[in-house]
Amino acid sequence: MADKERKLKKALYRLAEGDKNSLSEIYDITGKNIYYTAYSVLHNREDAEDAMQNTLFELIGSAGSYRGEGAVSYVLGIAKNQALKILHSRKYDVPVDEAEAHTDDNGAERLTMLDALARLSETDRFIVEEHVFMKTKFKALAAELNMTDQAVQKRYVRALKAMKEYYGGK
Repeated sequence: MADKERKLKKALYRLAEGDKNSLSEIYDITGKNIYYTAYSVLHNREDAEDAMQNTLFELIGSAGSYRGEGAVSYVLGIAKNQALKILHSRKYDVPVDEAEAHTDDNGAERLTMLDALARLSETDRFIVEEHVFMKTKFKALAAELNMTDQAVQKRYVRALKAMKEYYGGK
């Protein structure tokens, strides 16, 4: 995780300096995470792909505002905002008969879950995102984080419990 964060920080700084080639490195590092963040808000493959593309375009213009803390969170925050823009625009494009099938509660629940995820420590959020969205096994996560399998599993369970407590309070 630390290596991924470090590489992403360097790529963001290079992008801010005008190196457009660093965008492909940013995509390689976070592309799947961007997609799954967008998909968790939109629940639609095409819209998630659009949000992912919009995120990368947004990064070109906003990389200069990156302040060096939480590179993954910075990129995923932009992805979440891009997905929300699409969700908002889709809200007005829904045909009348389909409008009854969509509820605002569902969107609110997704946003609350994303907020709960954002409240986790960087390591815990990484474990949850990688295991849930990327289907990464605990053993692989343990190797990447220099932890034992059991420690990663315990952190995962505690993170889910913290998210559930936050989510339950909303």
